[in-house]
Amino acid sequence: MKKFFSYFMISLCLLGTSVVTSCSSDDDDKEDKLPELPYLSDAAIYQVDEENNNEDIVYIELTSAGNYFINYVDGAPEGSSVAMKRFECSTFTKNSDGTYQLNGKNVALKIESAGSNKFNITLGDKTYTATKAGTGSKASFANADKICRSWKVKKAYAEIKELTMPEPLKVSADNYKQLTDRLNEQKRVLPYFEELDYISFSNTYKDSSHLWYVGKTDSSIARGVWQWDNGKIKLGDSSKSIDVTFEGSTMKLSHTTVDGSTTIKWEYELTPAPVRI
Repeated sequence: MKKFFSYFMISLCLLGTSVVTSCSSDDDDKEDKLPELPYLSDAAIYQVDEENNNEDIVYIELTSAGNYFINYVDGAPEGSSVAMKRFECSTFTKNSDGTYQLNGKNVALKIESAGSNKFNITLGDKTYTATKAGTGSKASFANADKICRSWKVKKAYAEIKELTMPEPLKVSADNYKQLTDRLNEQKRVLPYFEELDYISFSNTYKDSSHLWYVGKTDSSIARGVWQWDNGKIKLGDSSKSIDVTFEGSTMKLSHTTVDGSTTIKWEYELTPAPVRI
């Protein structure tokens, strides 16, 4: 992270003293702040009705960060860009007519209200009836707008301390796969470790306490639930809590496990980035 000038340097700038580095902090502020969520009011999950005649789709989700996720009943149709474990995912933009352009499929998604929380959803040449999940129930905890977006791992880190070790073993890498490979070389394994390249946290509740997330690695994509618990994230049904901190536009996820005389910590540094699959 960038360090600010000392008060002395700032006073020189105010006095008009010429220095090579600009004294304006506007650019630094822009770099260090998280970008605005472009589709906060559009974020929703549309659950396709079971009695629908075209029930090849389970649900369609639009996220506040500009991702869409489609869950298919029997896997993605032939010709889809990429689908893993019945999922398809890419980015979307909103057209001037209110429809959504799904960039991965290169088709428009049209959503029309049908009353009583029912919607007609047209995707390509098919129309579905659906119910919007979590209506009136969006994430509202203190860090919701920070966390509920899509993220890309930019650094993975592990530290292992043992009483018999003179120095802790510290390993860092660009991603989880590289980190696990380097730990394997040291004959070490992390007992609890979220394997991620990307993760997208939804701000739409699945039920009264659980929100949705989608996690992606280079070989899989998985859908699950998460919850915010006393300033920590819990994924799925795990009792493990993941610490969350922010440094400017970087989010850090970390977890520490103590097993007898061994302390193991893993950490991810993530940057905002729409998930493109």
